[in-house]
Amino acid sequence: MPVRAVVKCDGYAWGQETLVRGLEGTVQSYCVADADELRALRAYTDAPAIVFGSVPAARFGEVLDAGGQPSVSNAQELAAAARWFHAHSKSLRVRVGVRMAAAWSGLDPQDVTRFAAELRAASAEVEAWTHITDVDDADRQLSVFENALAELSRAGVRVADTDICSTFPLARGIRRGSSVRIGVGLFGATGGPAVPGVACALRFSAPVLRIERHSAGTRIGYGGTMLGMDCTVAMLRCGFGDGLPASIEGKSGVLMAGMQYSAVRADALAPDAREYVWLDRRSNIDEFARAAGRPVHEIVTELGSCARAALLEETV
Repeated sequence: MPVRAVVKCDGYAWGQETLVRGLEGTVQSYCVADADELRALRAYTDAPAIVFGSVPAARFGEVLDAGGQPSVSNAQELAAAARWFHAHSKSLRVRVGVRMAAAWSGLDPQDVTRFAAELRAASAEVEAWTHITDVDDADRQLSVFENALAELSRAGVRVADTDICSTFPLARGIRRGSSVRIGVGLFGATGGPAVPGVACALRFSAPVLRIERHSAGTRIGYGGTMLGMDCTVAMLRCGFGDGLPASIEGKSGVLMAGMQYSAVRADALAPDAREYVWLDRRSNIDEFARAAGRPVHEIVTELGSCARAALLEETV
């Protein structure tokens, strides 16, 4: 099944260029959030791209000229797309989304019937898409989408392709649609299920400053965690200023998570260890995110932001 790589938010904050360089020639196309991200993407690839968010009708020509595919959800957008395709002597083909939750673009399911008549009048061929916003509600959302497809068919609209599944539904075994969109899955996240061949693509480690033995009652950090028993502690040069979620404190052997320093139980470390590995190919990034009580998308983007900031500092 063809893969569309999601490189929105500047490649989850790791940089579109970095992701495209690793993915070019492997994926069929890319997904971005808006027209500005599409324009930035064109510095690195000419591959097809879809635009998730709403594109002002005045910018439809710009997006289509750049090989992007915007969604249409009203008469003005449909007319803007039709003008471009007519000017280029091409048959009208548009993306039409069915919205499952607020904050996503596309049509409200109740508006599909009305818009289907406009699509038929424009002789538009359609790629219908949706986003499963809750995998535990996937059966109902898929049923809503199937009903929307039936409405389009009854109106005489030709649906050439469907774009349904993203990382988490796909990891749960849902195989629907003509292609799949992979976003945070590019970094090894699955939402929980083990998927053969999928591993964490990030390596996040911290230098070990020292390993010390502390007695019961010792406090660590501001306000600090009090050790309930004698404990060997590894002090690390890494904190939430480097992308480590502060909420990981108290979880998975983490005794303290400060801005630049953290402390972990040193039981699993050799006395001469030089680094502590938070994430690598042997890690489960979803479990790390759950321990921190954060969405895995937030973990990935925060690490990306910090990694790029550190790189910028080194090159200035």
